[in-house]
Amino acid sequence: MIHNSGEAGSEAAATEIVDLIARLLNKAAAIEREPIDIGHGVLLHASEVHLIDAAGRHPDESVSEIASRLGITKGAVSQTVKKLEAKGYLERGGREGDRKTVVLHLTDRGREAFAWHRLYHETVNRRMAEEIAGFDQDAARNLRRVLEELEGMLESCPAVRKALTEQFLESKRKTPE
Repeated sequence: MIHNSGEAGSEAAATEIVDLIARLLNKAAAIEREPIDIGHGVLLHASEVHLIDAAGRHPDESVSEIASRLGITKGAVSQTVKKLEAKGYLERGGREGDRKTVVLHLTDRGREAFAWHRLYHETVNRRMAEEIAGFDQDAARNLRRVLEELEGMLESCPAVRKALTEQFLESKRKTPE
């Protein structure tokens, strides 16, 4: 519950909201870390499921294009592809008329995992959409603005972390121990 009485209350409310955001991010990260067995007796990690999803939604894209789409390196895709090939979810192949370009093909097992992942997101996304649909226009607009600001802050975190670390180390060098 957020209490807001004056300036001190606003600061406390802001702290509570930041704590809530941190909890949400931690819970999302925990979900991503937990492998899933969709019924094949094989554990799939989030990175593997995301690659299966990308290959299923973009079957004509090259490994390089999928890496770019996922925001990871081509090497990371290649390592995950090897694991998924060994688990029976993916096969590498050539693009129609272009045998040099490597594309990913889902196996029957891969198509089942793809279908499971789509159903999972449809279920979760529908639940969120139903909640948001109950908001009035101002609340929805404010939520969007806050989430866009949060996205921008998260995008800036690596640069902030680097600059702060450099400042911190520099101040340590100047301060005798």
